[in-house]
Amino acid sequence: MSVGDDTELAIVGSGFGGSILAMIARRLGYRVMLLERGRHPRFAIGESASPLAGVLIEQLADRYDLPRLRPLSAFGTWQRAYPEVVCGLKRGFTYFKHEDGRPYRCAPDRSNQLLVAASPNDELSDTHWLRADVDHFLVREAVDLGVEYLDEVTLESTEWHANGATLRGTRPGASVQVRAAFVVDASGPRGFLSRALNIPEQGFDGYPGTQALYSHFTDVARCD
Repeated sequence: MSVGDDTELAIVGSGFGGSILAMIARRLGYRVMLLERGRHPRFAIGESASPLAGVLIEQLADRYDLPRLRPLSAFGTWQRAYPEVVCGLKRGFTYFKHEDGRPYRCAPDRSNQLLVAASPNDELSDTHWLRADVDHFLVREAVDLGVEYLDEVTLESTEWHANGATLRGTRPGASVQVRAAFVVDASGPRGFLSRALNIPEQGFDGYPGTQALYSHFTDVARCD
């Protein structure tokens, strides 16, 4: 069995970035194919929205006529519009300065801490996103706008030609071939196009190597 198609824009990766881009492209009149390696709902590292992210969501919703996207800009509107899509109330976050090789100790004047307030009140609060819910919601919204969507796709090769590219791969029980005039990689760091184009990973000059730890917890009692 073979799945083959031609499209104007192929987007690899259906996280919130890929799905929102697909929605915008559809509003601009393009034929869009959204390709996903996994299957929704699926785990992804969670997002913590910022005030600028909320403003950007509002701007995109208004500019490209995406009214169903706008409620995601703040906790209050989100809860009224989509209570079934899980998000958390973000009151703020704190940075702690650590010294290499030494256990952390809070300075008496708290000069090694930075507390950032996230909202003036719950209605306008920023949000923590449960990506499994948010990404799934946005993919469904994109499909409702006419985006063609294929999941469980493993891309194996890319052929470049004068007017675009041909992506080839497989999905359960089928081969996949998508010819697109333009390709966007929304699959994250070291994603599909990075590998296909042999783009080396490159950090920032003068920056130390860093690591991040991000966790989701269940059945945790409230502090109060």
